[in-house]
Formats: sequence, structure tokens, C-alpha cells
Amino acid sequence: MSARCARAVLAAAGVLALLALPAAPALATAGGDDIDVTVTVPERRTNDDGGGPATLTDAELRWAVNTEAGSGNYVGCNFLMAGRPGTDGDTGGSRIWDDGDAGLYHGRAGNVRVLRTVGTGTDATQEQATFGTRCTAPTGEQVTLSTTTGAEVVMSGGTGTRKADGSVEIAWTGSFTVVFYGGMTYWWASDLELDLDADGDGTLTATAGGYAADREDVTRWGKLPATPVTLATFSGWRTRSADGGFLRPGYCGVRVDVGDSSPQVRDSPAGSCWGSFPQSFVDFQQRTGQASYWYSSGHRDAAKPPAEVGVSFDADRSVGSPPPGDLGDGVVTPTPGGTGQPAGTAPGAAGAPGAAAYPGGGLAAGGLGSPAATATATPAAASLTAFPAVQAATLGGGATPLVPDLLRTGDGAGTDRLAVATTGLLLAASGAVVGFRRRWLVLPFRP
Repeated sequence: MSARCARAVLAAAGVLALLALPAAPALATAGGDDIDVTVTVPERRTNDDGGGPATLTDAELRWAVNTEAGSGNYVGCNFLMAGRPGTDGDTGGSRIWDDGDAGLYHGRAGNVRVLRTVGTGTDATQEQATFGTRCTAPTGEQVTLSTTTGAEVVMSGGTGTRKADGSVEIAWTGSFTVVFYGGMTYWWASDLELDLDADGDGTLTATAGGYAADREDVTRWGKLPATPVTLATFSGWRTRSADGGFLRPGYCGVRVDVGDSSPQVRDSPAGSCWGSFPQSFVDFQQRTGQASYWYSSGHRDAAKPPAEVGVSFDADRSVGSPPPGDLGDGVVTPTPGGTGQPAGTAPGAAGAPGAAAYPGGGLAAGGLGSPAATATATPAAASLTAFPAVQAATLGGGATPLVPDLLRTGDGAGTDRLAVATTGLLLAASGAVVGFRRRWLVLPFRP
């Protein structure tokens, strides 16, 4: 064996021997001198069901509310916006917003944004919504009864705690508004709070506000008092990681007392389950006139279940939007003549001359959105065969992840492997430096 080959073999054997050495604060040399070698082992990042408590300073929440909140209707569309309309929330009456009302709309207000889906499939992206795009489907076309805008509310700046047992308390400052019928009726939710126990059971609450409207007399317009409501209830995380996860609100099988409004339908027609948003929320919507849009009433029920809620403990490490189609229990394609069938007519109103048909049974006396007993189906209603779910999507689902799957595990094992691998590399590098300095090792190509 040549001397050069022997030195090469010695170098390789030296590196392997160093890799086998246990971690130690110093390495001894042949002359008795010690050379300090400091190795820092990366700290394991705790996940949400173990480790110490964490203080949250910029938590993020994403919510599309439900399919109906981004759908078309016979006088325009339903849409989401950040903040409250205009400067104080008062648009002056029950009317459809036109091109002169661009100042009423906000795509962003403080910590709140509305992002809409642009494009479809793996080419889909998200852009901040504007007045001009508030009624635009991901395809770029005007939203219809059979399509949705793919918009979602994104709230950042959430503060709170994530405790050692996995329980969570987060509060967000800011408001978003849900506008129906192009502006004829709307309400807003302010200062959301998420409270979850160690199992992920809990609530999303807010302070609701808005204006009461009456389809029989559109000149009636009254501001509603600030009202605490429960927007959603949860029974555990659907998916969870160290950075957050997705929560599926309860709806299917939830009974609600609707008073004199259209009765709750409590069977399981094709296209949807029966159920309701929380009682306090429906009670508030009785005053806006939208009550029957938030529980199963027999009209467009497939569009009513709540969308999943995405929660990120740090907006810089967002878990993204809930996956397309995961809009809550029972959101499936409706069938003609069943829950997906829009029906009903309403007298002409400001901005909508003549008789106009409204989905969900029309504008009933005493408030917008309660299906009237005299509602009749229209030819357009009979042609509706599909109502796809909102595509406020997790983007780039087919792309290769930046972090290999080896390290992307929910139980912390991936970060353990990363720590071990990093430690081994550091030890090898440190040992090689010592070997070359003491001339135990030489490069195989050195003469």
C-alpha cells in the first residue's frame, strides 16, 4: 500500500472513530494538553400538547365563515370585508352598494384582512380583496349561485397563552363584516376570543353588531347594540401541530330555538345535514333578519354549515388556510328541489327596482332572510345542480415541502432526529479540526 493511500485510510478511520466518541466538554491530546470543544445541542421545540407554557404575541386566525358568506344571489352577492362599512358602520339604509360606494368597503382594517382565492388547483394564489373583486370567483368571473368567492377573513396580532397541557386562550383586536344581498343587510364581529381546553374543546366568541333591516319597509334602519355571541363551538382539534391546526365547528345535529322564525328542519335531506350555529348567534341574527341563514330551514342548507377555523400560534409560521372543501360537517353538493334550491321573491327595494328573487326563501316580513310562507321556486332555482364549497385553499398542496418529511412529524420525533444529526456533524467537524492541528490526520491529496 502506498504512503498516500495509507494516509487516506488513516484519515477516514480517524473521522469514523471521532463520530463514535461520546459528547465531552474537551478532547485530550497526546501531549496532555486539553483543547476545549464546545458543542451546543439544538433545543427541542415543544409541541402544543407538551412542554412548558408559551406566551403568544402574534397568533393568526383564518375563517371563511360559511359557503353562503361568499356566494352569489339574485341581486348581487354576499361577501366578507375587513372592519366595518365606511367610517362608522352606517351605510344609511338597506340598499345595494353600487360603484359610488367603493369607500364603504375595506380589504384591510388594522389586524384584519380579507384574502380571496385567485386561480384554481395548484396554480391558486391568494390576494387581498378589493371593492372591485369582492364578488369575483377564483376563475375571475362574477360569482353566481353555483360558485363562491373563495374569500376568508385573516386576523393577526392575537395575544394570549398556550399552556403546558395544550389549552389555549387567544384574543384578537379588530372586526370583520359579513354582507348579504349586496349591502341590504349586514353584521360584524369584533374582538374575537378563542378558548380551548387541553382536549381542544371550547368556543370562539365575539361581540356582534350591525343594523336591523325590514324587507317590508326598507326605510326602517336601526343600529343594534353590541351583543356578546358565540360564533362557533369545538370538540377537539381536527388536525394539530406545534404551530397550530384546524378546528371544525359544531353544526350537524345542533338544535336551536328559533321562536317565530321559520322552523328548524330536523331531518337529513340529500345534500346536507341538519343543524345550527350556536343559539346566542342565531338569537342575534333574529334582529338582523338573517336568522334562517344560520340553521337548517329547508332552503340552501348545504351552504350553511360553518367553515373550518385555522389557528396559527405565530403568524410567521402560519398553518395556512383550511383545505378546500373542509367547510364543516355536511357541506356537500346539493340537489335540485332539496336544500340547494333557492326560492322566493321580494318586493323591489332601493337599488333593486321591481320584484327580485332571493335565495333561501326570500325576504320575509319582519326581517331579511327568513323564508316566507308564500315563497315559490323560480325557473333559475330549478336549474341549480351544484354548489361547490369555498376554495379558500391551502396553496401549493402538490409542491415539495421545504422541510423533508423525515423531520416533519407531529410528535417532536423529527426535531429529535435533527438535533442528533446536527450534534454528530458538529462533533465530527470538531474532531477533524483537532486531528489536523495535531497532525494525526492529513489530507489524502497532500504530498
